[in-house]
Amino acid sequence: MKKMIILKVFVIFALMTTGCNKDDDNKEEQGCVKEENVFEAQFDDETIEPHYAQGGGFGLYTLNFQRCPSNDNNWNLSVNTDANRSLFIYLIGVNSTGNYILTSGDPNHVAIQCFESNSIYILDETTYTYSFISSSNGTIEITEYDSGYGILVGTFSAEMVSTADPTVKKTITGAFNLNKSTLDNTQRPCWL
Repeated sequence: MKKMIILKVFVIFALMTTGCNKDDDNKEEQGCVKEENVFEAQFDDETIEPHYAQGGGFGLYTLNFQRCPSNDNNWNLSVNTDANRSLFIYLIGVNSTGNYILTSGDPNHVAIQCFESNSIYILDETTYTYSFISSSNGTIEITEYDSGYGILVGTFSAEMVSTADPTVKKTITGAFNLNKSTLDNTQRPCWL
C-alpha cells in the first residue's frame, strides 16, 4: 500500500513537471502575435510598454489612443506601465505618412488635455509630475496612416530633458502600431 501511494505521488509529480506551462501554449503558432495595438519604447535602460492591470473584478489594457475632439488630425497616445510611470505622446496635424518634428514639452501641460504641438512626456505616477519632457531634438515617423480606421503606425526618437535638472538629457526611442477601430482596453491582449 505504501509503495502504491509513493508511486502515485511520483507519477503525479512527473506529470506536473512535464505538463504544459505558460511557454507551451504556442501563441504565435495559433495566430496570437504582438503586432497590432502595441507600443514599446526604450528609455533610461528600461522598456516602457503597456500592461494589463487587473483588480477589483475588472481589468484594463493600459494603452490609450484617441483623437482630440477639436481636430481629427490631432492624436493623444498614452501608456501606463506597471512601474508607476506613464508616457504621453501628442501628435498634431497628422494627415499622411512622413516625419513629424517634435517640439519642447511644456512642464505645465495637463496630461488629460490635447496639446498644440508634437511632444512627449514621461509622468511619475506617484507624484503626478513630469519627470522628463521632449526637447526640440526628435522626430516621429508615421509609416502607415489611415484616418478613417484610425490606423497609426510609426517610430520615434527624441531627446528628453529632466524637469528637475534641465542639464540631464536622455534619449527615448520606440515604435507603435495602433488601430483605433480594434483597440479594446477591457480585453487582455493574447500575448500578455
